[in-house]
Amino acid sequence: MTRVSLPSSAATAAIISALAAALLAGPAGAQSSAAAGAPSGRGSFGGHLQVTEPRGEFGQNTGNGFGVGGYALWRLDPNAIVNLRGDLSFVTYGNTRRAIPLSGTGGLIQLNLRTTSSIASFVVGPQLLGPTGTFTPYATALGGFSVFWTSSSIEGSNNQQDPFATTTNASDVALAYGGAVGGYFRLTSGAHPVRLDLGARFLRHDDVSYLNADRVRTAYQTDRPPVAIEGRADFVTYYLGVNVIAF
Repeated sequence: MTRVSLPSSAATAAIISALAAALLAGPAGAQSSAAAGAPSGRGSFGGHLQVTEPRGEFGQNTGNGFGVGGYALWRLDPNAIVNLRGDLSFVTYGNTRRAIPLSGTGGLIQLNLRTTSSIASFVVGPQLLGPTGTFTPYATALGGFSVFWTSSSIEGSNNQQDPFATTTNASDVALAYGGAVGGYFRLTSGAHPVRLDLGARFLRHDDVSYLNADRVRTAYQTDRPPVAIEGRADFVTYYLGVNVIAF
């Protein structure tokens, strides 16, 4: 189980409070700067590198996840204070590999049994932007769904990343809801400005079944199908990427 040292809950709360305070001062600033161009243009797109930190019961059973994400942002008012955001993300929180001999070969043919646990999330919601400028804070409320699944594949020991047999060991779809806070840092100007996007997103899933590394190891040892864990799965996603105003 992989664990990475991430900001403490207190540090995360401090970051969120600072960004929220900046955002609350935003509408007047955004309106006064509307003549210079709306903070987000009419529409923009972004992409992220992501690391997730599981919380609560999910944090006791799993480690950090790593992956990528993308989103689209659409302006809903002339000053671009209120926007519609749609997020799509994919992270892997478990990846194990075990060498096994091919039955009937006397151990002369070795195979790799790889098991991967992943989460894909799709959420949408309103995003409020603060004043335009070098730094623009934002806050977002999000809702949608996440897919949790674990799959195993067999590949030759000298032929990695080319599996010849794959099985889905467990899968579940759960409602997801939460929010995100972050900020844009302008990197370039012009017709299509590019901004650094730094933020954190929290998603809650009340009832979901999933597998972790311990359940996968037990399946290896007992030669029986793994038994899924059922319960609440919450995690914070920290992300770093870029945002480009398309039009």
